[in-house]
Amino acid sequence: MKFKPTLLLVLLLSTMFSFAQNTLKLDAIFSSKMVLQRQQNIPVWGLAKPETKVEVIFRSDTISTYSDNQGAWRVNFKAYEAGGPFTLLVQSEKESITLNEILIGEVWLASGQSNMHLDLKRTLDGDRVAKNANNPNIRLYYMKPTFPTGKDGVHTLEELDKIQNNQYFNTQGWMKVTPENVLYFSAVAYYFSEKLQEELDVPIGIIHNAVPGSPIESWLSRKDIKQDSVISNYVEQRWVDKEDEKDAMISVAKKQISLKNPGVKQKHPWMPNYNYKNGILPLIHTPIKGVIWYQGESNAESPGIYKTMFSKMVKTWRADWNLNFPFYYVQLTSREDRPAWPEFRFAQSELLNQVPNSKMVVITDAGDRQDTHAKNKKPVGERLALMALGDTYHILKNYESPMFDSISVKKNKFTIHFKGAFKCLKTSDGNAVVGFEISEDNKQFRSISPKIQGKKVTFKYASKNNKTLYVRYAWKSYTEANLVSKKGLPVSTFRTKI
Repeated sequence: MKFKPTLLLVLLLSTMFSFAQNTLKLDAIFSSKMVLQRQQNIPVWGLAKPETKVEVIFRSDTISTYSDNQGAWRVNFKAYEAGGPFTLLVQSEKESITLNEILIGEVWLASGQSNMHLDLKRTLDGDRVAKNANNPNIRLYYMKPTFPTGKDGVHTLEELDKIQNNQYFNTQGWMKVTPENVLYFSAVAYYFSEKLQEELDVPIGIIHNAVPGSPIESWLSRKDIKQDSVISNYVEQRWVDKEDEKDAMISVAKKQISLKNPGVKQKHPWMPNYNYKNGILPLIHTPIKGVIWYQGESNAESPGIYKTMFSKMVKTWRADWNLNFPFYYVQLTSREDRPAWPEFRFAQSELLNQVPNSKMVVITDAGDRQDTHAKNKKPVGERLALMALGDTYHILKNYESPMFDSISVKKNKFTIHFKGAFKCLKTSDGNAVVGFEISEDNKQFRSISPKIQGKKVTFKYASKNNKTLYVRYAWKSYTEANLVSKKGLPVSTFRTKI
């Protein structure tokens, strides 16, 4: 029988042939409307036919290279100052890619878990803010998680397949700020970028890859987990199958993947190393200015090991980027029925002494009694921006929450000293200081109300038999402690022994 190709088959073969020939590609981070980091060398990379000449043109510079035997290629442009819009042209012998409306400015990574991920739509005044969003000098890159869409919050088989094949994050490239684009974008990251752009007057790019529910071990490298016996033991015990699972996070994860094939060891985005592998490693060749991080709720019961994991995570990320970038993180807020949170907040403050070039934003005044996902996210984003403006860009002086420094004693007078970039202390409501407690046995505490003296507070206390004293501040899961800096930034939770 003589073969007669139909029109449909001809078109199909033609399409397949064209697709096979269309091999020139840029990495997923590159798209029109993107922001490139100023004052750092700019790498551009992608794929082409093996051993093919590739020419890249940006601004007035042209760089040529050849793809290797696997088709990978990369060029490096010099550092530029802020500006734009510009065009990037990539071309081989028969193919070309053109990206338009590219800006050069400051690029920050916003990462963590649900409170970083929470979008404007679900936050206080978010609809109004989104409706008025139109700043052309802010650009957004959203690595959207694959959320469970099955019945009762369970991942569908299609979603499980994506997760199993490390395709959990989804992106449509860089986006301009429009009401539609910001409405379902991280509220914290948006407020951060808005404040930064207003003060710096340069383009701002935000890469957002936060994963709701994710514990810090999911953001760790496999090497960091395996090489530390304390971490590896913690992770193994936490994630081992148990008949009577008491860890709420693990229970939710197991439920979400309950439709899995019994013969498959199904992955989940909260599992150790998953988000590092799929959310961080793909970005490490992208120059950034720094990281803002809001995470901890899924590790609040283990403050000691959290400090170890956090320190290793930051060190590894910096090594991956080969850059000692600033790392600004958010202390957990206030919420009732979370007895572990005061200890965890204190552990987070101790990280300031362990992780160089890091700062912590305090938001205990922006919590919600009954909701872990407090809706008032504007102070969170703006305080992160204040930290960057003061600590990284050096254009502000009073930008930091007061942190406990030391306590001195003279007879029965005690003076508590604070450190940080702030001018003086006051109370948020104009009333007497609330939130300090003292104890002689570290069990039974009673309230005290110190007097403010500039950047210090003082109180008198007559101890019986010169006993050891224990002083703490804001040591409640939902605290109404009211000591703040002149700029209104809350004093961090702390405790000390005298």
